[in-house]
Parts: sequence; structure tokens; C-alpha cells
Amino acid sequence: MGTYHLDLGDAQTEELDDVINLLVDGDEFDVDAFVASDKGSDEPRRGSLIIVRNDERNAAAGRWVQAVEDLTTEQDVVLIVGDPASPEARRLHLTKAWAATSFHEDEDDDPEAIALAFADIAVK
Repeated sequence: MGTYHLDLGDAQTEELDDVINLLVDGDEFDVDAFVASDKGSDEPRRGSLIIVRNDERNAAAGRWVQAVEDLTTEQDVVLIVGDPASPEARRLHLTKAWAATSFHEDEDDDPEAIALAFADIAVK
């Protein structure tokens, strides 16, 4: 399993515990295997995945969570696979993503995990 980070923009990231349950056009993939083997597509590839957050949370992530949980909007989301400072780190670009479900231990806290649905996925 690789390390994963949520790209919050402005050179800010939040390390994730895991990225799981990647579904692309109805097929399930291991995230690391998908990133290593993806050749891209000219057609949009719809799907979903779950990001699992850890206890060390970036302050900017609170704003991101509010934006992605707002079902009236769609967000482009970037997940970094590997060290964000490394030029060799791959990026999963999720186009027009929204929070299909979020899992809260306590409703006053940021969610522990967020299921994101997306209109397209690309590896860069």
C-alpha cells in the first residue's frame, strides 16, 4: 500500500490513512495497481472511492470537506499517491466529484471517511 494525500491547493496537503473501494465503470480496482497501469481514456470513466482520513488534519481540510459535502456543487479533487514533494508522485484527478456519503463518529467533527463519486478519473 502506498501513501496518499489529499491535495488542498496552495501547496497544502492532508495525509490520508487509506484510499479504498475504487470502482471505475463498475469494476473494482486496487488503487496502487490502477495508478501503475492506467493508460487513460478518451471517454469519461465514472466511479467512486473512499478516502479514509487520519487524526492529523490540516485546517484547510475543513473548508474542503464543507465544499465536497455540499451536494449542490461538484469539485475537482486531486489525490496524491506517494510523497507530495516527489516529482515521481502520481496524481489521481477526480473530475466533478461530490461526497456520496460521509462517515462521522461525532456529527461535530470532520468525517472519518468520505465516499466520493466522480464523473471522470485520470492519472497524471
